Amino acid sequence: MIKWTMINIYLLLMFLMIMNNLIFKNNNNNNNYNNITTYNRNMELYSIQSPFMKNMNIIKRGYHTSLNNKLIIVQKKNNEDNLKMNNLEMDNFYKWLVGFTDGDGSFYIKLNDKKYLRFYYGFRMHIDDKACLMKIKNMLNMPSNFEETTKTIMLVNSQKRWLYSNIVTIFDKYPCLTIKYYSYYKWKKAMIDNLNGMTYNNKDVLNIQNTINNYEVMPNLKIPYDKMNDNWILGFIEAEGSFEVIKTRNICSFNISQHQRSIETLKAIKSYILNNWKPIDNTPLLIKNQLLKDWDSSIKLTKPDKNGVIKLDFYRMDFLYYVIIPKFNNMNWYSIKYNSYMNWQSMVNIYMKGLHKINNNDIMKYIEHIKNLNKKGINKIDYNIELYNNIINNNKPLYNKNYPYRTNSIIHSKKVLQV
Repeated sequence: MIKWTMINIYLLLMFLMIMNNLIFKNNNNNNNYNNITTYNRNMELYSIQSPFMKNMNIIKRGYHTSLNNKLIIVQKKNNEDNLKMNNLEMDNFYKWLVGFTDGDGSFYIKLNDKKYLRFYYGFRMHIDDKACLMKIKNMLNMPSNFEETTKTIMLVNSQKRWLYSNIVTIFDKYPCLTIKYYSYYKWKKAMIDNLNGMTYNNKDVLNIQNTINNYEVMPNLKIPYDKMNDNWILGFIEAEGSFEVIKTRNICSFNISQHQRSIETLKAIKSYILNNWKPIDNTPLLIKNQLLKDWDSSIKLTKPDKNGVIKLDFYRMDFLYYVIIPKFNNMNWYSIKYNSYMNWQSMVNIYMKGLHKINNNDIMKYIEHIKNLNKKGINKIDYNIELYNNIINNNKPLYNKNYPYRTNSIIHSKKVLQV
């Protein structure tokens, strides 16, 4: 009798635990406000307790989201120090590297001792991006040393055989997609000729140096824009992108700037995103329909300024929230630009929930905190996770999650006027 009673109690407890889990799950779903990423079962969640990410056991390549209005970082289970990656991850890194090189990398040559031709590939960056260059060096097993000053750091390789076996292999498979494509082609051709025994005098070298990076289009060689891909775009954004918070309009935006000679690259990026990136599955129907209706005008290509600079501008809040941010959150970032992105993304989340309309010291403090979003060095701002946590966890959203951002803004403005 006692045995059966114990079994019945055990079964009852199991039933209650199952029911409790179901209720908890349903409550979470009801309280969830427009999660911009989907939780992946092969990830681990880490609560953030410090405003200084560099002191936490978190990799910059993690994913940031608001899950049930609570800030989390989603981290892959790989050890950051473990450089063994599967083929897909390495391919994605190579694509990212090419995009980053298109923005901030260099191909050039020099004649040493007036007879030895040396070929160079590398980066000269702000010292804040030392971790990024260390990652590139480690991922490529690059036999190079860093050259540092108080403000800059340089990573360059000039070992011809290594360059041919590694860099040429990568850039032939995943080509440059700016006019740097022509620079790489000339640099590679000169290297192959040199490896095959061709010698050069000073005049020859000077001619090659002047033509490698002269921005001239080669009519018989077309940039293969059909090779555009997600990770190249992210790498290019980490080099050439800029994130902004426009407080006077209560919106966020980001842009990619280039000289007008690279207008075809910006057009190719715009076309690729509009044709391949879509709103996430849990986008509210009304918002999704409005997004699709205005789809072709979601990205704006500006006219050249007085210096010939043009921008690809992303400024529609719903497009940023339901299309751009989920895509960015599912790719690996490697540069200090991730710090700007995290602050910017948090501000997008605050605006989308209407929290900027609340008279709250934490919110005002956070908006003021991120005013130098793209600064480096002593002006660089860290990602203030504790402050953001307080805002998200302690304030109820004012805006209706099922309405487009502009509609919510208009509705709330009318309510204020009526008061």
